[in-house]
Amino acid sequence: MRLSTITYPLLALNFALSHAKLVQKTLELTWAKGSPNGGQERDMVFTNGEFPGPDLVFDEDDVVEVLVTNKLPFNTTVHWHGIEMRETPWSDGVPGLSQSPIEPGDTYVYRFRAYPAGTYWYHSHYKGVMQDGQIGAMYIRRKPDAPRPYSAITQDPNELKQMKVAEDNPNLVLVTDWTYLTSEEYRQVALDSGYNVLYVHLRCLGTRINQDRKTSCVDGLIVNGHGSVWCPGHEYLESVSDPGIQAVLEGSNLTEKGCLQPDLFNVQGDWGNWNLSAVPGPVVWNCTESTSETPVITVNPEKNGWASLNFVNASPQKGITVSVDNHPMWVYEVDGQLVEPREVEIIAIYSGARYSAMIKLNQQPGDYAIRISVDGGDQVISTYAYLSYACQDKSNLNKPPFKSSIGPRTQGYMNYGGQNTTADVRKLLFTENLPPFGVPPPPPSSEVSTTLRTAMSRVGHSWAWSLANHVLYETEMTDSTPLLFESDPLKVIAPKYVFSTKNNTWVDIILEIEASQHDPIHPPHPIHKHGNRAYIIGTGTGKFKWDNVTQAEAEKPEFFFIDKRAALRDTFVTNFFDSRVSEGAWVVVRYFVTGKMASLLHCHITSHQLAGMSLALLDGVDIWDSKDSWHRED
Repeated sequence: MRLSTITYPLLALNFALSHAKLVQKTLELTWAKGSPNGGQERDMVFTNGEFPGPDLVFDEDDVVEVLVTNKLPFNTTVHWHGIEMRETPWSDGVPGLSQSPIEPGDTYVYRFRAYPAGTYWYHSHYKGVMQDGQIGAMYIRRKPDAPRPYSAITQDPNELKQMKVAEDNPNLVLVTDWTYLTSEEYRQVALDSGYNVLYVHLRCLGTRINQDRKTSCVDGLIVNGHGSVWCPGHEYLESVSDPGIQAVLEGSNLTEKGCLQPDLFNVQGDWGNWNLSAVPGPVVWNCTESTSETPVITVNPEKNGWASLNFVNASPQKGITVSVDNHPMWVYEVDGQLVEPREVEIIAIYSGARYSAMIKLNQQPGDYAIRISVDGGDQVISTYAYLSYACQDKSNLNKPPFKSSIGPRTQGYMNYGGQNTTADVRKLLFTENLPPFGVPPPPPSSEVSTTLRTAMSRVGHSWAWSLANHVLYETEMTDSTPLLFESDPLKVIAPKYVFSTKNNTWVDIILEIEASQHDPIHPPHPIHKHGNRAYIIGTGTGKFKWDNVTQAEAEKPEFFFIDKRAALRDTFVTNFFDSRVSEGAWVVVRYFVTGKMASLLHCHITSHQLAGMSLALLDGVDIWDSKDSWHRED
């Protein structure tokens, strides 16, 4: 067994002088049979014998050391999704950029400061191992004296204290999608068939053109390690889906799994070379019911009148919507950042994103369904958990406790297809961004030094996605010597694979979807930026025809919000576009470079990233030299 660590003298000195406490954790990764949804067993990853991995909870500014032992039969890493890694960029967990993969039988020590506070998660960043179960939730408690936004919800001093207690003791709700094949097996189906059998997005046409469509087809959704599979029939599934889905189906039906047919032109484009017979029936068409236990989140209103539900969408493919029967939700944190609270009944969450919500525990004691549905209309499925009141109503012992019904033919604020059940239900869309709380607005465009630009497109195949320059980037191309450890990384990797910046500068990234005759309807993409967060300062449809934001603001100021409205996030979801009515879609983000970092900018839909939809983001290259480099001790 080989132990890998990274040493950096100044970092060790900084840690030694700090008064933060040292917290040490151990994660052991193993490969064994499992069935989270009670159906067909498959090989999967367990972390410390659990799926998902254990919740990791720290206090803000804790010094964290995590010893990871890889007992898997293949390489892996651990990425700490949303953590800045300002002092320890070698702990970001991206193979080829910040570390070499952890080989079978080896260990690796990750060291980082628990910052910023908020809700995060950890997962493998090696190939498709995340899809095989290497995921877990993580939470960092804020400092006691940090400002909170709860006065926008209530002025009652007792309730404000209760919300603080709820925030410090959150209920982490980690959602993922699940398939009966391993990630490598699914990847092989795509290669053999030529189809993008997972993760392709589509928007429907007609009256609900703003509803996303994608062809990813999974067996079900898993919440906190459990889920079930229902098969109510394609006719019923179509009856509870978005009415606009007929414009996408092109005269066909949903499959029995609730999926779009894989051979639709609007889904696959016109890349050709397809072999439908290479797609196994259970991947798209055949549905087999199975049952696992329904997760229970227990709350006690006698001890605290408020609870915090912190939702983590750890799905490799799916966007989701969530709701809690009879309980409106006050969203107060997004991607770990406190926001101006908004009350809603349904929250849409794309892959990689986290939303935290306060709920008031003022209902009859009982079990209330937490409904979790696929958001976007590419598949009609749901899963469930229960919010369970631990106390009993002593005023009426003869009255039975309330219990929500669950299953395809039940509904709360939303139905099995994720559609609102009444007109007054409020939904926070995944493209809506809430203003941050307690942070300054972004600087004016005159202070921006660098403008970077993507051009998202498919390249050569239905399943091959590019972030920019029509290139397919694989981080593993520099596994042997990760770019962080190169004295001049720009000499060892082609410029077409890299965005580079200078230290202590403001940078704009224009995230633009490129119009193509091959793809009549192009998907949105949840773009994740490693390192520090970025402000979302503008969004629009059509081609971004300007050289920079300064020019764009002068002509179209209504597209931008470079003020207190600018959300501060690490996940940015692009708008969709239909090339028959528009030339593209774009989002602009702005961030400040705070030091040397070899990180990644990528789509968080797993197969998009695996096919090449990412770029190396090399920050602070002007201070990157051999005298100030990290070195490994093996």
